Amino acid sequence: MIFQIASYGTRWLSVLTAIIVSCIAATSLTVHGSEPPSAKTAVPPGVIFSTPLQDVPGKNLVVVHLEFGPTQKHVSVDHRHPGSVYVYVTRGTVRLGIEGKPVREVHVGESFFEPPGALHTVAESASATESAEAIAVMIVPDGAPLSIAGSQKK
Repeated sequence: MIFQIASYGTRWLSVLTAIIVSCIAATSLTVHGSEPPSAKTAVPPGVIFSTPLQDVPGKNLVVVHLEFGPTQKHVSVDHRHPGSVYVYVTRGTVRLGIEGKPVREVHVGESFFEPPGALHTVAESASATESAEAIAVMIVPDGAPLSIAGSQKK
């Protein structure tokens, strides 16, 4: 189901907005929790923050910077995420869609929610000439990849 996170109430929106604002301010830094860099494994490109959620054992908060180049032709991006994903557009307009729902154009300052395991089918700039950017706040189970191929189930 696609819906704006505000439908969960203003408290969630305030918390997620605070997280996103903090992450945007820190995009020039790469922070990976409190462990020293030598103790970490390779970090996927785009990850700007990752930390275990101490109040939710077995889950991690991962924040990713997303870039979408100008879209000349739609290319399928079928994949799934093992946990919830909240996307906040920071530049341009992004076309986002999950299976069975209409594709949405999400503009700067707007958000998109992806439930765990949903088949993500569209993720691209809405423009043929302008790129777009977003921040994704993900809840990822321990040991799980950030995404898996669309043909695989979570």
